[in-house]
Amino acid sequence: MVIRILFLICVALSSYANARSYEDIIESGQITIAVYNDFPPYSFLKDGEPAGVDIEVGKHIAKALDVNVEWLWLNADENLEDDLRNAIWKGHIITRQKADVMLRVPYDRRFAYAIDGYGLPKNEMVVMFSPYQQENWALLRDHEKTNDIRTLAIFQYEKIAVELDSLPSFFLGATIGGRLRDKLVHVDSVFAGIDKLKAGDVAAVAGMKAQLQWGMGPLTEQYDISADGLAAMSIKSWDIGMAVKQDYRELAYTIESIIEPMVKNGEMEKLYLQYGLSYDIPDYFRTE
Repeated sequence: MVIRILFLICVALSSYANARSYEDIIESGQITIAVYNDFPPYSFLKDGEPAGVDIEVGKHIAKALDVNVEWLWLNADENLEDDLRNAIWKGHIITRQKADVMLRVPYDRRFAYAIDGYGLPKNEMVVMFSPYQQENWALLRDHEKTNDIRTLAIFQYEKIAVELDSLPSFFLGATIGGRLRDKLVHVDSVFAGIDKLKAGDVAAVAGMKAQLQWGMGPLTEQYDISADGLAAMSIKSWDIGMAVKQDYRELAYTIESIIEPMVKNGEMEKLYLQYGLSYDIPDYFRTE
């Protein structure tokens, strides 16, 4: 226990010595923002240039701070703790490059203040803040195959595509006594599932609503996107926010003062509409 505490103190002191303050960022004229690699419609390359909703949010932050933006493209690791370590407080395992702020971080106070088996904070190296969107699980349905049936029972007879090892995959495989399991078609991505839907190979695709909207594009009367049938999922929606290293609190406060008005005055929603996406305001603001 004592050794662990001393180790954490040494790590924290070492990290503090290398941390860039808000003033350093302004003086350097550049901010480094971590975004997920190849993750449309949030962050991806289009014709060799960064694109996506999170890219637009990052550009807005840089413009408000009057600095240039550099992107740290992050490949998703096994869990969020690994991503936060790689992007924010420790850096890439090889290059040690770190970002000043990371976008698309699930905003969950229970996670942010979680305690480990030693009674110490699990995520003491980062600060999570500024939720800017609510994400949701949803189903994209083909009405010609589902006959407008809104319950999951139809998928005892019709196939449904779902991303491998995702929460919807686990839920759909277990619900209704496991009777949908044989009708699940596991795919590498939501977009691969949408390809199967368009080809008529499946009757529906489960995934994040924004990705379903992006991948499908404008809907005809044959298709719709809703959460019908998913009410029993343990997690149906979650807020998306940001993270900075725990030394960067002044930066967090400043970015929060930039993002909060965007959410409240409708400017954030306009960014989503540019990409053909509906916008759901975070629960954080609904409870104010």
